[in-house]
This record gives sequence, C-alpha cells and structure tokens, in this order.
Amino acid sequence: MTDNLKIDLHTHSTASDGTLSPTELADMAKETGVTAAALTDHDTVDGVSEFLTACKERGIEGIAGVEMSAEYKKEMHIIGLFVDTDNAEFRDKLEALRGGREKRNREMLRLLEKNGFDITERDVISQKDGAALSNTGRAHIARAMVSKGYAKSTGDAFAKYLKKGKPCYVKRVTYTPEETIRIIKAAGGTAILAHPVYITGSGDKLFGLMSRLKEYGIDGMECYYNCYSEEFSRMCMDICAKLDLVPSGGSDFHGNNKPTVRLGAVSTGIVPYSVLDAIKTAAHKK
Repeated sequence: MTDNLKIDLHTHSTASDGTLSPTELADMAKETGVTAAALTDHDTVDGVSEFLTACKERGIEGIAGVEMSAEYKKEMHIIGLFVDTDNAEFRDKLEALRGGREKRNREMLRLLEKNGFDITERDVISQKDGAALSNTGRAHIARAMVSKGYAKSTGDAFAKYLKKGKPCYVKRVTYTPEETIRIIKAAGGTAILAHPVYITGSGDKLFGLMSRLKEYGIDGMECYYNCYSEEFSRMCMDICAKLDLVPSGGSDFHGNNKPTVRLGAVSTGIVPYSVLDAIKTAAHKK
C-alpha cells in the first residue's frame, strides 16, 4: 500500500541553509527509505536541477519546490511545490528576495560588531562552497558565533541574539502573503502554508487565517511536521477538510543546522504517500 511509503515535502540543502548538497540530500533520502521528496530551499531554486537529477538516478520521486517568507506579524513561510524553475518572473522575484537577504545579513553583521562580536563575512560564507551573503542566513551566522565561542549552540545564538526581538535581529525583505501565493501560482506551483504551529496554536485563529489565505489562492497547509502534537496535527487536518484544502507535510530537514530533525520523519511518524497523491489530484498533476 502507498501509505507505507514515506515522503518528505519540506527539505533544505546547501543552496540555502541546509548542510547537505542537493545530491547528498538525495543520497540520504535513498538511505532512509524516502520515496518522494521536495527540495524547498529558502527563496531559491538554485539546487533543484541537481536534486531532481540525483533523485531520478536513485529511483526517488523528486519535486521542485521553494520556501518563501511572507510579510506577517509572526513568522509565515509559504511552500511552493511543483514550481516551474524556468519561469522568468518567478526567478526575478526570488532574485529580489536574495538581494534583500544580502542586505539583511550585512546589517546583522554590523549589529553583531556593535554588540562586541567579531563575526566577519568570511566567517559566514566559508561554511559552504559557493556561499555568498545572498544565499546564507541566520543559521550560518549562528554557527559562526558557536565556532568563535560566542554561543553554546546555534539555538543559544538565536535565543539570545538572532531571533525577533533580540539585539542583532533584522527584519527580512518579503512579499505579502497574497503576493507570495500569486508568485508561486503564476509559476505553476501548489501553495502550502508551512508549519502554522509557529503562527498560532488556536484552532479558531488558524481557521480564520486559512480562510483568508484561501481567498488569495492557497492550496493547503502542513498538517505533518517535526514538532506537532497529535492534537495540533488533527486540528490542521480538520481545518483543511472544512475549507477543502489539501494537507501536506515534511520534516523541515536542514542537516546539521537542525541536528534533531531527521529526513522523512515527523512527530506523528511519517508523511504517507497518500498526502502527495491528494496534492497531485488537487493540482491536476497526475
């Protein structure tokens, strides 16, 4: 039965803030029995071509994806699945976000220096091949802080200095949720709200949010994730059913940048293949 096949529709590689290359990510998917996986790097599709090729060679169903941050009062990320990576407007929009990422990183480095931390651009970009301030982020800055003894762990660096409300945090350049969904849909993608647990734990508030996002064209929501309770997962499934949206899910695997998160694993077990079947049916991908 296909429900015995595990999938992962939320993963990251060295093209953004993961620690495995797209090919290494496909290798791990093969080793861990993941039968279908989406590469959803932050604001870039630069690793997708390599990932899809590697997946095909290993007999894995590879999916072109992206994870975009959206302007909202709390952290909101929207995943695009089955995006056309050759779509010119799509790539232009992502390029604009990368320009904003570089500006943000430079400002964070300035604030770190102001607060007495000697973290340089070289400390950040030396962590991976082909790195620049336009394709790195807070995770890389946090690792640099750990390596220089300024923080006990990356979580410590975020908690004390890099997360929202802390002295070295800088707001990201983002599009509105409506714009983000439109960009994904214009590139042929399926738009999924990622990890809503970081937005609200209230069923009523999440239902209201998803109702508004549906008006903008969102297709679904992550109902399986690495830190959901069974109750929260069921609540998300119920909201999707009531609003005729599709459930999605994934581990949010980042390699060593999130060492407790395992590829293909979510808090409730696995994401069954039937989830991907339903997404394909809803998006007429079959």
